[in-house]
Amino acid sequence: MSDFFKLVQKLNDIEENKETSVVTESAPSTKPVEIAETANLLSKFNAISAENPYQPVVVESEEVEETDDMATRYRNFMKSEVEAGNDLSTVATTVAETNIGAAKLDRMFASTYKVMEQLVDITSEGGQLSGGVIAEGGDESYLNVAHEKIAEAFQALKDAHMYTVKQAEED
Repeated sequence: MSDFFKLVQKLNDIEENKETSVVTESAPSTKPVEIAETANLLSKFNAISAENPYQPVVVESEEVEETDDMATRYRNFMKSEVEAGNDLSTVATTVAETNIGAAKLDRMFASTYKVMEQLVDITSEGGQLSGGVIAEGGDESYLNVAHEKIAEAFQALKDAHMYTVKQAEED
């Protein structure tokens, strides 16, 4: 077992509030200085964990704000329909039937997003194409311009997705 592995295991034990101990094995290929440094580091971790045992942080707030995502909105809608005395299965069926087209459109946008994300990653600075261009001694500036255009197209696609859904009219 390597010293690095022991260090990672020790950090994991500290995080999980487990009792830990320092056990060192001598390996013929490791230098005594490295073993001593690792043992010193582990003893410092022991001292820190003994002085300051891990305590999970609990954030107390008077009112928890709900996120305005589709799942939360749907749950709230279904709760209000049940409270109004409507049959839950009928409401769910009606919602599903009326949202078939929108769901298909969302899936199409989602698959397009995946492709766009791949294009953005590949053309980014330090990406696959960038490394290839540099390796061949080419001019990376053209790729940077292409990356910017792809990122703009990705944002335009997100805007298109947002505005293709029929918006509720304000009173």
